[in-house]
Amino acid sequence: MPRHPALVAGALLLSLAATGCSSSKSSTASNTPSNPASAPTTTPTPATAAGGGGGTGGGTTVTVDETEFSLHLSQSTFPAGKYTFVAQDSGHISHALAISGPGLPTTQTAVIGPGGSSKLTVTLQKGAYELWCPVDSHKSLGMDTHIQVS
Repeated sequence: MPRHPALVAGALLLSLAATGCSSSKSSTASNTPSNPASAPTTTPTPATAAGGGGGTGGGTTVTVDETEFSLHLSQSTFPAGKYTFVAQDSGHISHALAISGPGLPTTQTAVIGPGGSSKLTVTLQKGAYELWCPVDSHKSLGMDTHIQVS
């Protein structure tokens, strides 16, 4: 019977940890996520490096559905401006989302576990951009796409 309280305490601790990880607050991406299944929403610092749009709010939300092994964007036309890409892992393994293009160094989300999502807010200027999954060899397996910003 003495082990029973320890099991309850352990379960309570895990429950509290999971609750803490489900916060809707944004945080900066980490290079070494400790728990990919509950990766936090990320808004990288280089987001305003592409020029303009340094304020909060506004912009366009684009959903990026990630599965084995493809990316599906919720829109296909991109005028210049501020975008929040919501990467949703609809697959069975972990993924992430990276983007690079004119005036924007490679910027990416934390690793996202199956069923999870993460946000990436960037300002896009006119030109060609590449979006891909930077996890393992997912890019070479087809998780790579290009968009043209006008």
